[in-house]
Amino acid sequence: MSPKRRLLPAALLIPLTAPVAALFVAAGFVAAGPVPAYAAGQADDQITAYTADATLTKNGALQVKETVDLAAGGATFSRTLATKVRSDSERDRTYGLKDVSATVNGQPAQGFKNESTDDGRKLTVNVSGKSRIVYSYTVDNVVADSIEGREVSWPVVQGFSSAIPTAKLNVNVPFATWVTCFAGRIGSSMPCTSSQLAESAELEIEQNGVPAGGRVTFLTGLSDRATVQPNAKYANHWSLGKAFTVDSSTAGLAVIVFGLGLLGAVGMWFFRGRDAAKVGPGGPERPVLDGTDGPQFAAPDGIRPGQVGTVVDESADVVDITATLLDLAVRNYLTIVEQPRDSHFGRLDWELQRLHQGGPELLPYEKALLDAVFADGDAVLVSALGPALRPRLNVVREELYSDVVTQGWFTSRPDADRNRWTTAGLVLLGAGVVLTIVLAIVSKFGLVGFAVMAAGVVLALIGQAAPARTARGAAVLGRVAGLQHYLANESSADLPESHRLEFASRCLPYAAVLGLTEKWALEIAATDDDDDPDAGIGWYSGPENWHLSDIGESLSNFVTTFGGTLTTARRLFG
Repeated sequence: MSPKRRLLPAALLIPLTAPVAALFVAAGFVAAGPVPAYAAGQADDQITAYTADATLTKNGALQVKETVDLAAGGATFSRTLATKVRSDSERDRTYGLKDVSATVNGQPAQGFKNESTDDGRKLTVNVSGKSRIVYSYTVDNVVADSIEGREVSWPVVQGFSSAIPTAKLNVNVPFATWVTCFAGRIGSSMPCTSSQLAESAELEIEQNGVPAGGRVTFLTGLSDRATVQPNAKYANHWSLGKAFTVDSSTAGLAVIVFGLGLLGAVGMWFFRGRDAAKVGPGGPERPVLDGTDGPQFAAPDGIRPGQVGTVVDESADVVDITATLLDLAVRNYLTIVEQPRDSHFGRLDWELQRLHQGGPELLPYEKALLDAVFADGDAVLVSALGPALRPRLNVVREELYSDVVTQGWFTSRPDADRNRWTTAGLVLLGAGVVLTIVLAIVSKFGLVGFAVMAAGVVLALIGQAAPARTARGAAVLGRVAGLQHYLANESSADLPESHRLEFASRCLPYAAVLGLTEKWALEIAATDDDDDPDAGIGWYSGPENWHLSDIGESLSNFVTTFGGTLTTARRLFG
């Protein structure tokens, strides 16, 4: 007969301690864990005797009946039953308790409570003096599969706040082939006083001196004839590293999800965000119209500076507003008067003077800009515009966006298109955040949530290029590119001298919106053919002793200062 089938005293079990302990680590009953804290109020309770009978049913549940003889030190007595124990570094083994009941001295327990704790159930009964408590319950998930075959285990003795002098257990496990037992506090690998597999396949276990909070756990193997199937259940420990595991399955799925999101975003842009026609290379566009009065400036398709900037970058920017103001000045709707400095290092300032209200020839956004700048009168200092412009600039922007749709260059407002794409991207990003949290809590696929978040960011970024120009808008953009080429590489030197100042002045607002302010300001300055102070050029005048040759620096300062005023008044234009 195998040594495991005989009564094994503790002295004989010492050589078996190490290998058997390894089995218990896998089962979860000897892994280190916090020692339960027991109420000091039960310190006077004394357990005088303990017996337990357990039977493994055909469906793999263990029916347990414990009899506890108690000399009560108080009015209530409590003990706990574990439903979760540490299995290994990554998992807990979980158990299901049902049909829990208790009697005291043969009668249903008074004040019986079956309360949930972090890792199990707390059972409380009313007692008085010498009492016999009988606990009955059924526990599921006690059959596990191991490298040695099917095994049944359960800490029958557990959760008592008082020491037990001697615990006797009889466990009926059909087709049991071997048995071993451990006793002591949580984490102990000390073998029981005795454990025996009787001829009837009944486990007979005895343990002397179970400490308060101690356990007596049996482990038995099943033969191949047993029909009971493994039913052990495990719960993974949560950890940040596990929640965002990087392996072939998580990384592969994350790549697939991100790839689908990227493909979807690019596909949406391809079908809905591209221009209706390809923009041409933009050959040189000479904005000169030869009339009866000599050569005149003529913008391609009559496009105006503010429209140029919005068509080019699909956004109404500060520079578009500044260029529009310069254009209105050149067209004689206002004049810009540079103010004398208080000192050599004093602040530069300009007074804007409205010359007339304008009529239907003004586009709505141009009229809105004039009304915004001169809302408080027909003369205003640039330095005083900041606070006054704050509530008015959005009207200018709205009108400018509406204008490019009215002109037929966009099918819908570029800012509305961007907002729709950005909103969709942010919604997807938010969904990714929620999905990341959920997946990180319940699985190892947190990376998949990150992939959804990244797809949302990509969608929002691609949306910045989503406003689609119509075929007409694409054609205008090509001509604007030609105008930019002309302004960057040509000059007014080939024009009659008497027409250069007016031509350069008309070019200046377009140059400003295309980043060429200094070049065309110097073109204007080059028309100063003497050393005498100048009164001005109609739309721009300087202080006493100001020279037209200084207009390059003057205009550069004005563009910078006025643009800064708009930015200060409101962080405009995305």
